[in-house]
Amino acid sequence: MVTVAGIGCRRGTGSDAIIAAVRAAEHAFGMTVECLATAPLKAEEAGLAEAAKCLSLPLEIVSQERLEAVASKTMTFSQLSLDHAGTPSVSEAAALAAAGENARLVAPRLVVGDVTVAIATTGDALHDRDRAVEHGEKQ
Repeated sequence: MVTVAGIGCRRGTGSDAIIAAVRAAEHAFGMTVECLATAPLKAEEAGLAEAAKCLSLPLEIVSQERLEAVASKTMTFSQLSLDHAGTPSVSEAAALAAAGENARLVAPRLVVGDVTVAIATTGDALHDRDRAVEHGEKQ
């Protein structure tokens, strides 16, 4: 089983906020992640790199092509994310793409302040196939 936390965040988000969001998702979903993943547009975020280092986890920057290939499997639809990242949910698509071909989301993404975390696994975790739509998002 592979368990990946896909991360989305606002520009300039610090590592402490990202670590707190990852820990909250692990607690909420009863899982421990083995890897962090994100989109190419977040590749230069210092907070993400520092969070991965502090958590002793690898950080995978998923290619745009791989994000778009799994976009239809995301549970959340954010127009803002689609406009900026080419996928309806950066965190969900990154988690799915990094976890591999048979990956599935444990649940829709968790929003903790300026960070979104989605956990994908190739294990037998339960999940809900309903899609969530975010309203009133801020840019």
